[in-house]
Amino acid sequence: MERTAGRVVAFGEAMVRLTPPGHERLERTTRLDVTVGGAELNTAVTLRCLGVPTAWVSRLPDSPLGRLIDRGARAAGIDTAAVQWVPEGEGRAGVYFLEEGVDPRPSAVTYDRADSAMARLTPGAFDWPALLAGAAALHVSGITPAVSDGCRVETFAAVRAANAAGVPVSFDLNYRSKLWSEAAARACFTELVPLVDILFAGRGTLRTFFGLDGPHEEVLRLARERLGVAVAVLSRKRAKASRAIRLSSVALGPSGEVAATPWRDVEVVDRLGGGDAFAGGFLAGYVANPADLPRALALAAAAQALKHTMPGDFLAATRAEIEAATTAEEGGVLQR
Repeated sequence: MERTAGRVVAFGEAMVRLTPPGHERLERTTRLDVTVGGAELNTAVTLRCLGVPTAWVSRLPDSPLGRLIDRGARAAGIDTAAVQWVPEGEGRAGVYFLEEGVDPRPSAVTYDRADSAMARLTPGAFDWPALLAGAAALHVSGITPAVSDGCRVETFAAVRAANAAGVPVSFDLNYRSKLWSEAAARACFTELVPLVDILFAGRGTLRTFFGLDGPHEEVLRLARERLGVAVAVLSRKRAKASRAIRLSSVALGPSGEVAATPWRDVEVVDRLGGGDAFAGGFLAGYVANPADLPRALALAAAAQALKHTMPGDFLAATRAEIEAATTAEEGGVLQR
């Protein structure tokens, strides 16, 4: 039986996304579509689509772009009361450009986020025990500790406060080589992941940062045994073309049962935010019933698939639409 889901707290940076329309090259476009995006905020938006209350913790400049980001979050139903506002002189709003390619030209992202308000975060800026009081989960990704030393310290503060309060920690093992080196990321992840309860990852990242390899089910078991996480979730992708992708996923929890979704063919409009929507869908199911991983995985797969069909970083779908995108066979138990 599902229980009423509590509030999920997400911590991370969001930026203004600028996209040349019509697959145009950035170097010659005369127009840019303006949206908002950020890994943890994207996940929070999916949670709201599924009716889960969410709060986003971040730092924004009191500037037009900062207010644009805040307005985008609030329009999606996110509680932004915990956002720390600072004068623009103490940090700008981050921006990134997405050039959408089609075969054989790949898509490309160009960051313009140096000296952002979030990057200039001072450790101790947030009262995490107060922010996490009564929370159902804390969600953060590997991008947040990569933004700056201050963000890395504050990420650990948030996670340790959640541990102390008995709040489950959800962590998406994202790695962005444009933000930090593989060695720096490995040092951070090695210390951080053992403090995590729910780990989202790809098999490649687990191999790169923890030396875990083998079939998906074996990697799941190794992640739980060696890293100490309660739930390990692996996403699987097979990209056939710029406008087509095959998606599947597997998860393992304390019961020892491996849940999995079958491969699904998805027509791609926009890939960005797909993994974040997956995490949001899974968390929505998990906070409602931690024991029903097949249900959480089915919601994750549906949210991820739907996100790929729409532009922008945010999923825009009702719970009914997400439910309709799940099928009885999507979330099942493979083995004990």
